[in-house]
Amino acid sequence: MLLWSDFARAHVCEVAPAFVYQGTQSVAAAAPDQYDPNEPIEATADSVESTENVVTLRGDTRIEHQGRVFSAENARYNRLTGEVEVDGEIRYEANGVLLSTRDARFDLGSSTFATGESNYQLNLEDDRATGTAATMSRSESGIFQLEDATYSTCPPGDRSWFIKARDIKLDTEEGIGTAKNITLRFKGVPILALPHFSFPISPARKTGFLAPTLARSESTGIELRLPWYWNIRPNMDLTLTPRLMSRRGAQLQSELRYLNRQGIWRLDNEILFDDEEPRETRRRTFARLRHLGEFGQHWTTELDASDVSDSEYFEDLGDSLQVASISHLERRADLRYDDGTYSFLARAQSFQTVDQTIAAEDRPYRKLPQLRFQADWPAYKFGLEADLDAEFVFFDRGESVTGSRLDIWPSLSLPIIRNAWYVNPRLTTRYTLYGLNNTEAGEPSQIERQLSTASLDAGLFFDRPVNRRGKIQTLEPRLFLLHVPFEDQDDIPLFDSVPLDFNFSQLFRENRFSGGDRVADATQMSLALTSRLIDATSGREQLLASIGQIAFFDDRRVTVDNVIESRRSSDLVAELDADLDNNWAFRSSLQWNGDENRTSRSSALLSYRPGDEKIFNIGHRRVNNGTSAETEQIDLSMIWPVRDTWRVAARWNYSIAGSTSLESLLGVQYEDCCWALRFAVRRFITDDGGDHETNYHIQLVLKGLAPLGENVGELLEAGILGYEDRN
Repeated sequence: MLLWSDFARAHVCEVAPAFVYQGTQSVAAAAPDQYDPNEPIEATADSVESTENVVTLRGDTRIEHQGRVFSAENARYNRLTGEVEVDGEIRYEANGVLLSTRDARFDLGSSTFATGESNYQLNLEDDRATGTAATMSRSESGIFQLEDATYSTCPPGDRSWFIKARDIKLDTEEGIGTAKNITLRFKGVPILALPHFSFPISPARKTGFLAPTLARSESTGIELRLPWYWNIRPNMDLTLTPRLMSRRGAQLQSELRYLNRQGIWRLDNEILFDDEEPRETRRRTFARLRHLGEFGQHWTTELDASDVSDSEYFEDLGDSLQVASISHLERRADLRYDDGTYSFLARAQSFQTVDQTIAAEDRPYRKLPQLRFQADWPAYKFGLEADLDAEFVFFDRGESVTGSRLDIWPSLSLPIIRNAWYVNPRLTTRYTLYGLNNTEAGEPSQIERQLSTASLDAGLFFDRPVNRRGKIQTLEPRLFLLHVPFEDQDDIPLFDSVPLDFNFSQLFRENRFSGGDRVADATQMSLALTSRLIDATSGREQLLASIGQIAFFDDRRVTVDNVIESRRSSDLVAELDADLDNNWAFRSSLQWNGDENRTSRSSALLSYRPGDEKIFNIGHRRVNNGTSAETEQIDLSMIWPVRDTWRVAARWNYSIAGSTSLESLLGVQYEDCCWALRFAVRRFITDDGGDHETNYHIQLVLKGLAPLGENVGELLEAGILGYEDRN
């Protein structure tokens, strides 16, 4: 058995329609009302002869009744039974059915029929099935039975691919087609022969084999995947995929999905007995459990937990640098409540450290548990707003300082907003209490910290018309003042605090650290200027340009490395987003260190997208923190049609700093209205050591049946920014 994926046609074949489908009714729903002998039937013929209840029509016969049309040379019609018999050729049209057949009998009351040699077209869930049959019949329940038949979803007369079978059964009620003793032919060449074949003719799920996948990579060799899908019940299914690899042996992958009142559950599991490993370490596994659910009106749950057997698993069996370089696997369970005013989070979180070279003191802490409460009350009298954040966490890690942290920070603000300006003063006080374990002799086991923060956010809005076509330019200066007193926090352990990356949004944050272990001292002023170009007719923002910088009035003594920061100004940050005419777009950001006269960070992306499958991107990214660990990359990607049926795709990600190609991809696709052939070759770095691997991907798509091979469309989506595979 095989199952298919639902493929939308990217191209429409230019063929004259044999008949017009009526609405979107499927064959199963197309049967007219129960036959009524008193309802008039329109019939024309060269001659008509009536004998009791049988009407014989001869010469250019046409019968119409309740949306059905019979065209034949001769026909007999029984007024009592509603049967129509034809000797010779007949053309039959109904909602979703077209037959060119011989020696047929039709029952108008039940919409059943039995025919001789036939050419057929069926509308199955808005898809067209075409073919031939030596005999063909339809039952009252909507089951089509064909003998010595062919089946295809190509237009009539197009034999690019088809199934040839001794028997074909199309169950429109169940949405399943089955065939016996079949041969699948593509371009006249038999590519698959099976004693029994099953394929969906609707989106309904069905137990059976999915399309096999044939691939090749340097780490696994030639590999074959044979997925089998088990539709256990309406709310549960299982996919088992044997993965046969020439270099590593047999792996079994499984995916179990379950839906109940608590939500969606998914369990992925992999087990491999690796031929490349010694006997004592041959057994290699990976498992992941995920859950998303909700109960009540405001409660949600989430679970994500993974486990891997060894540190080399992803490097050996992954397909990208991102996968191969995974250093930690998260294990997290969340319970959330949110009603718009109050929110609550209960979390248990830990990590499996995959990279065993990471020192114990550098591994992340477990949060067992983390409890967080937030309240955002509506505005009070005079517009005064209040909110509250409170958090309790117990941090645990082997051979380290552990303990609990209670963190509470209420705040008050008074936003005043007018058409051309706004002012928002804000006061926050933060109280933190630590209870510590495993501290060194002489170090405190309990630490308290209380700090108050004062900030003022203010801005102006200016606008002017640019031209008579309705374009408007704005000018938006913004001022942000922040004061946080200094308090020595060196005796507080770093459970979850790290410095945040500096960018434009950081100009208006009250703390430059994540987590709660460090509250940054600050006496500073941020100045920023934003300008927009807006099409007043459509409201579309065509240009956004921003620039800003922080002026520091005091040294920053709260750090994570005990190095005082004494610069009097931050890096200058700027952003530019432009949607240009003629489908061009430009995005860029810049972080400039004026003290050292260097670019700390920069990125630029130029895109041209005149259509869904016409994309060209060129990007540049640079990170220079003043050390030898400089990063500079260029990224080129494109996908473009060639004529009507060919399409090429490419990507090149190159490290200028490392003088090496990080990833290169080249793909070619030919697509017709009922089939497509895709090929791609991809070369990428598999680990930090710079080792490259080359993979080859090929996929044959028979629209309406299963795709054979790897999902090349998914590969292109991941590599080409802005591309969405619609097949």
